[in-house]
Amino acid sequence: MARTAVEVLTDHLKALNAHDVEAILADYAPDAVLVTPGATVQGHEGLRQAFGGLLEQMPNCVFTEKSVTEATAGGEAVILLEWSLESDVATVSDGIDTVVVRDGLIVAQTARFTPQPR
Repeated sequence: MARTAVEVLTDHLKALNAHDVEAILADYAPDAVLVTPGATVQGHEGLRQAFGGLLEQMPNCVFTEKSVTEATAGGEAVILLEWSLESDVATVSDGIDTVVVRDGLIVAQTARFTPQPR
């Protein structure tokens, strides 16, 4: 049985906080799309580069969930996630993602945040 959208999100945040790129990728469909301001990546290789870069730029980062709002329609769940982040070099207080989950995997995601140097 496929994971629920909330289970996917919980696993995703655990993988991010473990700094485990392969576990992060396990939450995504092979052709998933990630859209950020000024950039779009698709597929596991693009996601591997995007998350690897993020974890490199934000050493020892810890993501914290601030709020989760979920809606379902047509077999897909859409989650609005507000989050914060603390790392050795920066903090983020305004993180916001939308995550579309189908069959227990993320198929699309948007992400926007503003790092503030420490």
